[in-house]
Amino acid sequence: MSEQVVIVTSAGVARLQDEAARIAEIKARGCVPVECGSAIPMAPGRGPMMRFTPREMRQTEDGGFVSVKTGEKGQDAARVADTFDAMERAAVKAHQAVEVRREKAGQDPKAYEPLFTPGQLSAARDYAALVERVAASGVKCSSLGAIHSGGGGGGDREAAIFRDFQRLRALQRRIGDGLAKEVRRIRPSMNGGVKRRAIYVRKLVDMVCVGDMSILQVLHSHGWSKDGGASKALRLSLCEALDRMQGYDLATLKKGVDT
Repeated sequence: MSEQVVIVTSAGVARLQDEAARIAEIKARGCVPVECGSAIPMAPGRGPMMRFTPREMRQTEDGGFVSVKTGEKGQDAARVADTFDAMERAAVKAHQAVEVRREKAGQDPKAYEPLFTPGQLSAARDYAALVERVAASGVKCSSLGAIHSGGGGGGDREAAIFRDFQRLRALQRRIGDGLAKEVRRIRPSMNGGVKRRAIYVRKLVDMVCVGDMSILQVLHSHGWSKDGGASKALRLSLCEALDRMQGYDLATLKKGVDT
């Protein structure tokens, strides 16, 4: 007789599950894609991983450039899947369901448009890594002035920490402190018993990029539902903030000054 465990969900519902199947399911979630080789260990606590191909541009003998794979021994690399991957998967699934209905209705198919551009994804993940690096440095913002005091400037580690703080502050200024989602007074102020609160763009960026929360989770935590285009409006606010983090607003401002 196989060993079984009792799984109790957050709703208080209990179910039986075979212990061997449960362990296999946990291991499956932490598996490394086979294209990445065996050098990356399996770690269920790390979460699902996404495969990608490291590439770089190299100059050829005739002066041109070509994209080449740079992975170890020609293998792909992997990273931990995040909320952007989850949101994209959900959007693709929803698009496929819509396309099935369109096909049955005899309508022309529509191409899928990704939720975020590659630049926006890069800005979001770089920001998350920067925030975590600053938090792990053990230096408070109030201690920044002491790092480079005295003219000596401390060591290389202190200089790197100082640069991280400077970059983080610059990105946060680009994000801004304005509203990403205002409370609409014409609608009820309560949603499912939760008081509806305004969503600020800086809070939105931190909750999604650093807190690994989806757009719907951010809405729910502030008392909003996904109805009425709230999800799309909040995603557009996030996209605009990620564009500002890349300096797109600075390029527009410079163009306006030049003209």
